[in-house]
Amino acid sequence: AAAAAAAAVGREEAEAGDSVIVRRLGEEPVLVESRKGKQLTVAYGGLTMKVKAAEVARVIKAERVVPPPKAAGRKGGKRERRVTAVRVPSNTLDLRGKRLNEVGDDVAHALDRAMDLGCLYIITGRGTGQMRRFVRERLAEDPLVARFEDAPEPEGGNGCTIVYLR
Repeated sequence: AAAAAAAAVGREEAEAGDSVIVRRLGEEPVLVESRKGKQLTVAYGGLTMKVKAAEVARVIKAERVVPPPKAAGRKGGKRERRVTAVRVPSNTLDLRGKRLNEVGDDVAHALDRAMDLGCLYIITGRGTGQMRRFVRERLAEDPLVARFEDAPEPEGGNGCTIVYLR
């Protein structure tokens, strides 16, 4: 009974930024994006799901970082935009089966379309890596691109590039 009470207390403590293990989603921790009462919104494999706090098997508390105080009188500084990478049709560009000379304009148009969402998924496939190298060379030169990285393995690994936009 004491163990069940301790587990219940742990579930109640989960908050945005923490990771939790939900048995029905597997053994991998998932990120808590928000909490409303006894319901958590979690990021799972590029999707956002709602789970009950009672479904949480374990809470892994996030390390809380206190931001440095803002300089007095500073105005108009650049604000960094936080983006949660979620793949939807409007921010996904699938280049599998295309030739290198066909994709330059496709990448530029997809970057423009994805600006509102803040990220773009570019699926190149695994293959020889030639398409991935070509696309990443273009991304490195583009002023709209803040950074890019391989997608997590369940979402395509090095066959899919996640682009974070400024």
